[in-house]
Amino acid sequence: MANKNKGEVSFEANERSYTMRFSANALCELEDVLNMGVNDVAEQMSKPKNLRIKTVRGIFWAGLRDHHPEITIQKAGDIIQDISLPRCLELIGKAFNLAFQDSTKVRPQQPGSVVPATTDAIDGTGLHS
Repeated sequence: MANKNKGEVSFEANERSYTMRFSANALCELEDVLNMGVNDVAEQMSKPKNLRIKTVRGIFWAGLRDHHPEITIQKAGDIIQDISLPRCLELIGKAFNLAFQDSTKVRPQQPGSVVPATTDAIDGTGLHS
């Protein structure tokens, strides 16, 4: 069963349960297979009109690596075929959002810059102490 606190998303395909997660290791696999950084991947995902199926398959495969290291990239494509491309994109979106949910908590420190929201959580600590 998936643990949302760990960024996991579960789904069924071919009468089998799968768990997707974009951990640090999975993101490294993703960068390697697509030969691009995570920010570039996220940018491409935000423009589905120009998104390549090969890119989607690589993202999907990388997200399965933590829990299903035996799955080849071709097998990931077979799973996508079974669940449908729209469902695949939905799962990737959920898992990506869970993986990066804390990184959206930023606040402006100075014009043009952002710092994590927790830098001043404790008096006497942070960037300007």
